[in-house]
Amino acid sequence: MKIIDFFRDILQHGKTYKLNQRLTDDTKLQLDIEDFAIQMAINMLAGLIAKCEFKTYIKGKETKADEYYLWNVEPNVNQNSSQFLQQLVSKLLHDNEALAVEVNSQLLVADSFTATGYALFPATFSDVMITTFGSSFTFDKTFSMSDVLYFRLNNRNIRALLANVMDGYNQLLSMAMGKYKRAGGRKGIAKLNKSATGDEKAKEQTKDLFTKGFRKYFESENAVVALPNGIEYQEITGEGSKKSTSEVNDIANITKEAFARVAQAFRIPPALLQGDIADISKLMDELLTVCIDPLADLIQTEINRKRYGKAAYLTGTYLKIDTTCIKHIDIFSIADAADKLIADSLYSVDELRQKIGDTPLNTWWSKQHVRTANYNALADSPPDDSKTGGDTG
Repeated sequence: MKIIDFFRDILQHGKTYKLNQRLTDDTKLQLDIEDFAIQMAINMLAGLIAKCEFKTYIKGKETKADEYYLWNVEPNVNQNSSQFLQQLVSKLLHDNEALAVEVNSQLLVADSFTATGYALFPATFSDVMITTFGSSFTFDKTFSMSDVLYFRLNNRNIRALLANVMDGYNQLLSMAMGKYKRAGGRKGIAKLNKSATGDEKAKEQTKDLFTKGFRKYFESENAVVALPNGIEYQEITGEGSKKSTSEVNDIANITKEAFARVAQAFRIPPALLQGDIADISKLMDELLTVCIDPLADLIQTEINRKRYGKAAYLTGTYLKIDTTCIKHIDIFSIADAADKLIADSLYSVDELRQKIGDTPLNTWWSKQHVRTANYNALADSPPDDSKTGGDTG
Protein backbone atom coordinates (compact mmCIF):
# COMPACT_ATOMS: atom_id res chain seq x y z
CA MET A 1 0.00 0.00 0.00
CA LYS A 2 1.38 3.41 -0.94
CA ILE A 3 1.61 5.96 1.87
CA ILE A 4 -0.63 8.44 0.05
CA ASP A 5 -3.34 5.81 -0.37
CA PHE A 6 -3.12 5.03 3.31
CA PHE A 7 -3.70 8.64 4.32
CA ARG A 8 -6.44 9.11 1.77
CA ASP A 9 -8.27 6.34 3.56
CA ILE A 10 -7.74 7.64 7.07
CA LEU A 11 -9.10 11.06 6.13
CA GLN A 12 -12.52 9.51 5.65
CA HIS A 13 -14.63 10.16 8.69
CA GLY A 14 -16.43 7.61 10.74
CA LYS A 15 -13.71 4.97 10.60
CA THR A 16 -11.42 3.43 13.22
CA TYR A 17 -7.86 2.47 12.23
CA LYS A 18 -5.06 0.54 13.91
CA LEU A 19 -1.73 2.32 13.81
CA ASN A 20 1.61 0.52 13.76
CA GLN A 21 5.06 2.05 13.86
CA ARG A 22 6.00 -0.24 10.96
CA LEU A 23 3.55 1.58 8.69
CA THR A 24 5.36 4.90 9.22
CA ASP A 25 8.82 3.40 8.67
CA ASP A 26 10.01 3.79 5.08
CA THR A 27 13.08 1.61 5.52
CA LYS A 28 13.15 -2.15 5.25
CA LEU A 29 15.76 -4.33 6.89
CA GLN A 30 17.56 -6.57 4.44
CA LEU A 31 19.84 -9.35 5.64
CA ASP A 32 21.79 -10.93 2.82
CA ILE A 33 22.91 -14.11 4.52
CA GLU A 34 23.95 -15.68 1.23
CA ASP A 35 26.92 -13.39 0.58
CA PHE A 36 27.87 -13.37 4.25
CA ALA A 37 27.96 -17.17 4.52
CA ILE A 38 29.69 -17.64 1.15
CA GLN A 39 32.41 -15.14 1.97
CA MET A 40 32.98 -16.83 5.33
CA ALA A 41 33.32 -20.22 3.61
CA ILE A 42 35.66 -18.90 0.90
CA ASN A 43 37.85 -17.02 3.37
CA MET A 44 38.14 -20.14 5.53
CA LEU A 45 39.21 -22.43 2.68
CA ALA A 46 41.50 -19.87 1.04
CA GLY A 47 43.26 -19.24 4.35
CA LEU A 48 43.76 -22.96 4.95
CA ILE A 49 45.25 -23.59 1.50
CA ALA A 50 47.56 -20.61 1.97
CA LYS A 51 48.81 -22.23 5.18
CA CYS A 52 49.95 -25.38 3.33
CA GLU A 53 53.56 -25.94 2.33
CA PHE A 54 54.21 -26.42 -1.38
CA LYS A 55 56.99 -29.03 -1.38
CA THR A 56 59.18 -29.50 -4.44
CA TYR A 57 61.03 -32.68 -5.39
CA ILE A 58 63.80 -33.35 -7.88
CA LYS A 59 64.20 -37.03 -8.80
CA GLY A 60 62.41 -38.09 -5.66
CA LYS A 61 64.46 -35.91 -3.30
CA GLU A 62 62.86 -32.96 -1.52
CA THR A 63 64.59 -29.80 -2.70
CA LYS A 64 64.23 -26.11 -1.90
CA ALA A 65 65.14 -24.00 -4.90
CA ASP A 66 63.53 -21.32 -7.11
CA GLU A 67 60.21 -23.14 -7.55
CA TYR A 68 59.91 -23.71 -3.80
CA TYR A 69 60.61 -20.03 -3.10
CA LEU A 70 58.04 -18.94 -5.70
CA TRP A 71 55.17 -20.93 -4.15
CA ASN A 72 56.06 -20.54 -0.50
CA VAL A 73 57.51 -17.04 -0.26
CA GLU A 74 57.21 -14.68 -3.24
CA PRO A 75 55.24 -15.44 -6.42
CA ASN A 76 55.44 -11.79 -7.59
CA VAL A 77 56.83 -8.46 -6.45
CA ASN A 78 53.52 -7.20 -5.07
CA GLN A 79 52.31 -10.28 -3.16
CA ASN A 80 53.70 -12.81 -0.77
CA SER A 81 52.70 -16.43 -1.18
CA SER A 82 49.86 -16.23 1.37
CA GLN A 83 48.23 -13.25 -0.37
CA PHE A 84 48.67 -14.83 -3.79
CA LEU A 85 47.18 -18.19 -2.79
CA GLN A 86 44.25 -16.60 -0.97
CA GLN A 87 43.46 -14.56 -4.08
CA LEU A 88 43.78 -17.62 -6.32
CA VAL A 89 41.60 -19.90 -4.18
CA SER A 90 39.04 -17.15 -3.56
CA LYS A 91 38.64 -16.61 -7.32
CA LEU A 92 38.40 -20.37 -7.88
CA LEU A 93 35.69 -20.86 -5.24
CA HIS A 94 33.75 -17.70 -6.05
CA ASP A 95 33.85 -17.85 -9.86
CA ASN A 96 34.25 -21.62 -10.26
CA GLU A 97 37.46 -20.96 -12.22
CA ALA A 98 40.74 -19.11 -11.84
CA LEU A 99 43.59 -18.19 -14.15
CA ALA A 100 47.24 -17.53 -13.29
CA VAL A 101 49.76 -16.29 -15.86
CA GLU A 102 53.54 -16.08 -15.68
CA VAL A 103 55.17 -12.82 -16.74
CA ASN A 104 58.89 -12.19 -16.28
CA SER A 105 59.17 -15.15 -13.89
CA GLN A 106 56.30 -13.81 -11.80
CA LEU A 107 52.94 -15.51 -11.24
CA LEU A 108 49.86 -13.27 -11.36
CA VAL A 109 46.18 -14.09 -10.78
CA ALA A 110 43.88 -12.70 -13.46
CA ASP A 111 40.90 -10.68 -12.31
CA SER A 112 39.03 -11.30 -15.54
CA PHE A 113 39.60 -13.02 -18.87
CA THR A 114 37.83 -14.40 -21.91
CA ALA A 115 38.23 -18.13 -22.56
CA THR A 116 37.73 -19.71 -25.96
CA GLY A 117 37.46 -23.49 -26.07
CA TYR A 118 38.17 -25.92 -28.89
CA ALA A 119 37.32 -29.60 -29.15
CA LEU A 120 40.68 -30.89 -30.39
CA PHE A 121 43.05 -27.97 -29.76
CA PRO A 122 44.22 -26.10 -26.65
CA ALA A 123 41.86 -23.41 -25.37
CA THR A 124 42.97 -19.79 -25.53
CA PHE A 125 42.62 -16.87 -23.11
CA SER A 126 42.32 -13.27 -24.20
CA ASP A 127 41.51 -9.92 -22.54
CA VAL A 128 43.45 -11.08 -19.48
CA MET A 129 43.28 -8.27 -16.92
CA ILE A 130 45.43 -7.94 -13.82
CA THR A 131 44.55 -5.49 -11.02
CA THR A 132 47.10 -4.39 -8.44
CA PHE A 133 46.51 -1.69 -5.82
CA GLY A 134 43.58 -0.31 -7.79
CA SER A 135 45.50 -0.12 -11.06
CA SER A 136 44.44 -2.42 -13.92
CA PHE A 137 46.43 -3.74 -16.85
CA THR A 138 45.08 -5.79 -19.77
CA PHE A 139 47.45 -7.92 -21.84
CA ASP A 140 47.26 -7.33 -25.60
CA LYS A 141 48.18 -10.95 -26.29
CA THR A 142 46.28 -14.22 -26.35
CA PHE A 143 47.54 -16.95 -24.04
CA SER A 144 47.40 -20.63 -24.95
CA MET A 145 46.28 -23.25 -22.44
CA SER A 146 49.87 -24.55 -22.23
CA ASP A 147 51.10 -21.08 -21.19
CA VAL A 148 48.84 -20.58 -18.19
CA LEU A 149 47.61 -22.28 -15.04
CA TYR A 150 43.88 -22.70 -15.45
CA PHE A 151 41.90 -24.09 -12.54
CA ARG A 152 38.27 -25.14 -12.82
CA LEU A 153 36.37 -26.39 -9.81
CA ASN A 154 33.22 -28.03 -11.21
CA ASN A 155 31.51 -28.53 -14.50
CA ARG A 156 28.58 -26.51 -13.13
CA ASN A 157 28.98 -23.37 -11.05
CA ILE A 158 27.95 -24.37 -7.54
CA ARG A 159 27.24 -20.74 -6.60
CA ALA A 160 24.66 -20.41 -9.38
CA LEU A 161 22.87 -23.48 -8.07
CA LEU A 162 23.25 -22.30 -4.49
CA ALA A 163 21.68 -18.94 -5.31
CA ASN A 164 18.33 -20.57 -6.09
CA VAL A 165 18.35 -22.36 -2.75
CA MET A 166 19.41 -19.27 -0.82
CA ASP A 167 16.64 -17.13 -2.32
CA GLY A 168 14.16 -19.21 -0.39
CA TYR A 169 16.05 -18.71 2.87
CA ASN A 170 16.28 -14.95 2.26
CA GLN A 171 12.51 -14.79 1.85
CA LEU A 172 11.95 -16.84 4.99
CA LEU A 173 14.35 -14.62 6.89
CA SER A 174 12.57 -11.47 5.71
CA MET A 175 9.29 -12.93 6.89
CA ALA A 176 10.81 -13.82 10.26
CA MET A 177 12.26 -10.33 10.63
CA GLY A 178 8.86 -8.82 9.79
CA LYS A 179 7.23 -11.02 12.40
CA TYR A 180 9.85 -9.96 14.95
CA LYS A 181 9.31 -6.26 14.25
CA ARG A 182 5.53 -6.58 14.35
CA ALA A 183 5.69 -8.45 17.66
CA GLY A 184 7.57 -5.59 19.30
CA GLY A 185 6.05 -2.68 17.43
CA ARG A 186 3.96 -0.05 19.19
CA LYS A 187 0.33 -0.13 18.20
CA GLY A 188 -2.66 2.04 18.79
CA ILE A 189 -6.18 2.92 17.63
CA ALA A 190 -7.08 6.33 16.22
CA LYS A 191 -10.71 7.45 15.99
CA LEU A 192 -11.66 10.30 13.66
CA ASN A 193 -15.01 12.08 13.72
CA LYS A 194 -16.48 14.34 11.10
CA SER A 195 -15.01 17.51 12.53
CA ALA A 196 -11.49 16.19 11.97
CA THR A 197 -12.07 15.81 8.23
CA GLY A 198 -14.36 18.73 7.55
CA ASP A 199 -12.22 21.07 5.47
CA GLU A 200 -8.92 21.18 3.61
CA LYS A 201 -7.09 22.77 6.53
CA ALA A 202 -8.27 20.02 8.88
CA LYS A 203 -7.24 17.39 6.36
CA GLU A 204 -3.73 18.85 6.13
CA GLN A 205 -3.45 18.98 9.92
CA THR A 206 -4.54 15.36 10.18
CA LYS A 207 -2.19 14.28 7.45
CA ASP A 208 0.69 16.12 9.13
CA LEU A 209 -0.18 14.44 12.42
CA PHE A 210 0.08 10.95 10.98
CA THR A 211 3.15 11.59 8.79
CA LYS A 212 5.22 13.59 11.29
CA GLY A 213 3.65 13.76 14.72
CA PHE A 214 3.04 10.06 15.25
CA ARG A 215 6.31 9.13 13.58
CA LYS A 216 8.27 11.19 16.08
CA TYR A 217 6.07 9.87 18.88
CA PHE A 218 6.77 6.25 17.94
CA GLU A 219 10.51 6.74 17.44
CA SER A 220 11.19 8.70 20.65
CA GLU A 221 11.93 7.07 23.98
CA ASN A 222 9.74 9.62 25.78
CA ALA A 223 7.31 11.80 23.81
CA VAL A 224 3.94 13.50 23.81
CA VAL A 225 1.80 14.08 20.74
CA ALA A 226 -0.78 16.85 20.50
CA LEU A 227 -4.13 15.62 19.16
CA PRO A 228 -6.42 18.12 17.40
CA ASN A 229 -10.14 18.21 18.06
CA GLY A 230 -12.02 15.28 16.59
CA ILE A 231 -9.16 12.72 16.91
CA GLU A 232 -8.81 10.22 19.71
CA TYR A 233 -5.82 7.92 20.13
CA GLN A 234 -5.57 4.90 22.39
CA GLU A 235 -2.32 2.92 22.88
CA ILE A 236 -2.65 -0.86 22.71
CA THR A 237 -0.71 -2.58 25.47
CA GLY A 238 -0.47 -6.12 26.71
CA GLU A 239 1.27 -9.36 25.84
CA GLY A 240 0.42 -9.06 22.16
CA SER A 241 2.75 -6.06 21.78
CA LYS A 242 5.76 -7.75 23.38
CA LYS A 243 8.54 -9.60 21.62
CA SER A 244 8.83 -13.28 22.39
CA THR A 245 11.70 -15.70 22.11
CA SER A 246 9.93 -17.56 19.30
CA GLU A 247 10.60 -14.75 16.81
CA VAL A 248 14.28 -14.66 17.76
CA ASN A 249 14.51 -18.45 17.50
CA ASP A 250 12.90 -18.36 14.05
CA ILE A 251 15.57 -15.94 12.80
CA ALA A 252 18.39 -17.95 14.39
CA ASN A 253 17.13 -21.26 12.99
CA ILE A 254 16.69 -19.92 9.46
CA THR A 255 20.17 -18.38 9.53
CA LYS A 256 21.63 -21.66 10.81
CA GLU A 257 19.93 -23.63 8.05
CA ALA A 258 21.18 -21.21 5.41
CA PHE A 259 24.75 -21.53 6.71
CA ALA A 260 24.40 -25.32 6.63
CA ARG A 261 23.42 -25.25 2.94
CA VAL A 262 26.41 -23.04 2.07
CA ALA A 263 28.72 -25.33 4.05
CA GLN A 264 27.42 -28.38 2.19
CA ALA A 265 27.95 -26.65 -1.15
CA PHE A 266 31.62 -26.06 -0.32
CA ARG A 267 31.99 -29.47 1.40
CA ILE A 268 32.67 -27.87 4.78
CA PRO A 269 31.30 -29.50 7.94
CA PRO A 270 28.38 -27.18 8.85
CA ALA A 271 29.44 -27.00 12.49
CA LEU A 272 32.80 -25.51 11.49
CA LEU A 273 31.27 -22.73 9.42
CA GLN A 274 28.83 -21.93 12.21
CA GLY A 275 31.68 -21.62 14.71
CA ASP A 276 30.95 -24.69 16.85
CA ILE A 277 34.05 -25.94 18.62
CA ALA A 278 32.71 -29.20 20.03
CA ASP A 279 34.70 -32.17 18.73
CA ILE A 280 36.71 -29.83 16.52
CA SER A 281 39.49 -32.39 15.95
CA LYS A 282 37.12 -34.76 14.13
CA LEU A 283 35.57 -31.87 12.23
CA MET A 284 39.01 -30.79 11.01
CA ASP A 285 39.80 -34.33 9.92
CA GLU A 286 36.57 -34.39 7.91
CA LEU A 287 37.34 -30.99 6.40
CA LEU A 288 40.80 -32.13 5.33
CA THR A 289 39.51 -35.38 3.83
CA VAL A 290 36.48 -34.20 1.87
CA CYS A 291 37.35 -30.58 1.10
CA ILE A 292 40.97 -29.45 1.49
CA ASP A 293 42.73 -32.53 0.07
CA PRO A 294 40.64 -32.62 -3.16
CA LEU A 295 41.14 -28.88 -3.59
CA ALA A 296 44.88 -29.20 -3.04
CA ASP A 297 45.02 -32.12 -5.49
CA LEU A 298 43.29 -30.05 -8.16
CA ILE A 299 45.82 -27.24 -7.73
CA GLN A 300 48.95 -29.40 -7.59
CA THR A 301 47.88 -31.49 -10.59
CA GLU A 302 47.57 -28.39 -12.76
CA ILE A 303 50.94 -27.12 -11.54
CA ASN A 304 52.65 -30.45 -12.25
CA ARG A 305 51.30 -30.87 -15.75
CA LYS A 306 52.09 -27.29 -16.80
CA ARG A 307 55.27 -26.35 -14.91
CA TYR A 308 56.93 -29.78 -14.77
CA GLY A 309 55.52 -31.92 -17.55
CA LYS A 310 55.24 -35.64 -18.13
CA ALA A 311 58.94 -36.52 -18.45
CA ALA A 312 59.96 -34.73 -15.24
CA TYR A 313 56.97 -36.01 -13.29
CA LEU A 314 57.62 -39.65 -14.18
CA THR A 315 61.22 -39.36 -12.99
CA GLY A 316 60.19 -37.99 -9.58
CA THR A 317 60.43 -34.24 -10.21
CA TYR A 318 57.18 -32.65 -9.12
CA LEU A 319 55.37 -30.40 -6.62
CA LYS A 320 53.22 -31.63 -3.75
CA ILE A 321 50.98 -29.60 -1.45
CA ASP A 322 51.42 -30.71 2.15
CA THR A 323 48.02 -30.26 3.84
CA THR A 324 49.24 -31.69 7.15
CA CYS A 325 50.46 -28.16 7.98
CA ILE A 326 46.86 -27.06 8.52
CA LYS A 327 46.05 -28.95 11.68
CA HIS A 328 47.59 -27.64 14.88
CA ILE A 329 49.76 -30.22 16.63
CA ASP A 330 50.22 -30.33 20.40
CA ILE A 331 53.68 -31.86 20.86
CA PHE A 332 52.86 -33.18 24.34
CA SER A 333 49.74 -35.01 23.17
CA ILE A 334 51.66 -36.76 20.35
CA ALA A 335 54.79 -37.63 22.34
CA ASP A 336 54.06 -41.36 22.46
CA ALA A 337 53.06 -41.47 18.80
CA ALA A 338 56.20 -39.56 17.81
CA ASP A 339 58.37 -42.07 19.63
CA LYS A 340 56.62 -44.90 17.79
CA LEU A 341 57.13 -43.24 14.39
CA ILE A 342 60.85 -42.88 15.01
CA ALA A 343 61.22 -46.36 16.53
CA ASP A 344 59.51 -47.91 13.51
CA SER A 345 61.80 -45.94 11.13
CA LEU A 346 58.87 -44.21 9.42
CA TYR A 347 60.40 -40.79 10.11
CA SER A 348 63.75 -39.40 11.14
CA VAL A 349 64.02 -36.88 13.97
CA ASP A 350 64.37 -33.98 11.53
CA GLU A 351 61.42 -35.10 9.40
CA LEU A 352 59.25 -35.34 12.49
CA ARG A 353 60.39 -31.94 13.74
CA GLN A 354 59.36 -30.45 10.42
CA LYS A 355 55.93 -32.11 10.71
CA ILE A 356 55.27 -30.42 14.03
CA GLY A 357 56.52 -27.07 12.76
CA ASP A 358 59.89 -27.10 14.52
CA THR A 359 63.33 -26.40 13.06
CA PRO A 360 65.35 -29.42 11.87
CA LEU A 361 68.57 -30.08 13.80
CA ASN A 362 70.48 -30.86 10.59
CA THR A 363 72.89 -33.23 12.29
CA TRP A 364 74.10 -36.58 11.00
CA TRP A 365 72.16 -38.52 13.60
CA SER A 366 68.90 -36.49 13.33
CA LYS A 367 68.72 -37.33 9.62
CA GLN A 368 69.05 -41.07 10.14
CA HIS A 369 66.19 -43.58 10.13
CA VAL A 370 66.54 -45.93 13.08
CA ARG A 371 64.76 -49.00 14.39
CA THR A 372 64.61 -50.15 18.00
CA ALA A 373 66.17 -53.45 18.98
CA ASN A 374 62.92 -55.40 19.01
CA TYR A 375 62.19 -54.45 15.38
CA ASN A 376 64.39 -57.07 13.77
CA ALA A 377 65.12 -56.83 10.07
CA LEU A 378 63.94 -59.58 7.74
CA ALA A 379 66.49 -61.88 6.16
CA ASP A 380 68.08 -60.74 2.92
CA SER A 381 66.82 -63.91 1.16
CA PRO A 382 63.85 -66.20 1.73
CA PRO A 383 64.47 -69.43 3.71
CA ASP A 384 65.51 -72.56 1.78
CA ASP A 385 62.54 -74.92 2.02
CA SER A 386 64.73 -77.87 0.99
CA LYS A 387 66.58 -77.63 4.32
CA THR A 388 63.45 -77.88 6.40
CA GLY A 389 62.84 -81.53 5.56
CA GLY A 390 59.17 -80.96 4.93
CA ASP A 391 57.15 -82.49 2.13
CA THR A 392 56.89 -79.98 -0.73
CA GLY A 393 54.74 -81.89 -3.02
